[in-house]
Amino acid sequence: IAGGQCAFDIRDVTREEIPPLDGFAGVIVTGSASAAYRQEPWMARLAAFLANLNDHGTPVLGVCFGAQMLAHARGGRVILNPQGWEIGGVTIEAAHAASSDPLFSGLPPVFGALATHEDRIEAPPAAAVTLAGNTQTPIQAFRIGSRLWGIQFHPEATRELLSNLILLRADQLTRDAVAHGMQAGGHVTRLLDSLRPGQVDQGRVVLDNFISYCLRENSEVLRHSPPAAPPAQPPV
Repeated sequence: IAGGQCAFDIRDVTREEIPPLDGFAGVIVTGSASAAYRQEPWMARLAAFLANLNDHGTPVLGVCFGAQMLAHARGGRVILNPQGWEIGGVTIEAAHAASSDPLFSGLPPVFGALATHEDRIEAPPAAAVTLAGNTQTPIQAFRIGSRLWGIQFHPEATRELLSNLILLRADQLTRDAVAHGMQAGGHVTRLLDSLRPGQVDQGRVVLDNFISYCLRENSEVLRHSPPAAPPAQPPV
């Protein structure tokens, strides 16, 4: 990632406090099996953290659940996607605002990405600028101010990971297709086929651009900070 110029300090916020951001060049809030609209006790501290971020502080990227929690914490609304589970390779259209956004630099107006989620942001925060979307998930990406981003798709994922998830959830995804008026026969095969086009990897550019942005904006922080210690436990 970004030429291997950074290290990651992984924190499991379901079990531990969020540390001060001094010494961190950026923050990525990842996906989760939880739902932003079904509050669990640990979510209160994450929501408070996201609500209190300022436009002059550490850059933050929320991915999938992380994006939904950022929207929720800032006054947006997250719901169970009425069109069903979006998983596999998806096509996303960049909004006009994305043309000047540093995270979308190098992406075409219509690009492919990898996704897996059954919830979506239905109403963005009042201060948010929508950067990308598609029919199933109109808000695939947004920005608040100049340093806070949320993206619904998964720029960190791989085709192999998505293929394994689709096979693991095959029965659930077939039932979900039927419940939303889609043909059950061949549904899993169609999802697997969606991973084949070369453009499904284009969404990775957003993650690379975020890392590069953090390195560029926080070069002094990185120069004087010791290497991050290995995480005490894996994230959930």
